[in-house]
Amino acid sequence: SLVSGNTGIIPESTISPSPDLVDATSISGDPDTTLLSKTVVLKLNGGLGTGMGLDKAKSLLKVKGEDTFLDLTAKQVLKMRETYGFNVKFMLMNSFSTSEDTL
Repeated sequence: SLVSGNTGIIPESTISPSPDLVDATSISGDPDTTLLSKTVVLKLNGGLGTGMGLDKAKSLLKVKGEDTFLDLTAKQVLKMRETYGFNVKFMLMNSFSTSEDTL
């Protein structure tokens, strides 16, 4: 598609809201936590904090004590694993600029 000039960009003028969304308060029943065994927490980690005066990934900015944004996300995943007993997977979607910082 890219060779033929298709950019993959969807013009905003062609987007409309979905008329059939379900109101979350109308959903009943117990959640199926076994689905966590098939779940991946994917964190977009592609930006440098140069606009904020940083020279590394923004996710490495300390936000609470010594914990970074990335630390807090990882702790959330670990807590899900501990609470529900499933190995919830965790994946970082890095850019070339942030990959080395977070490996």
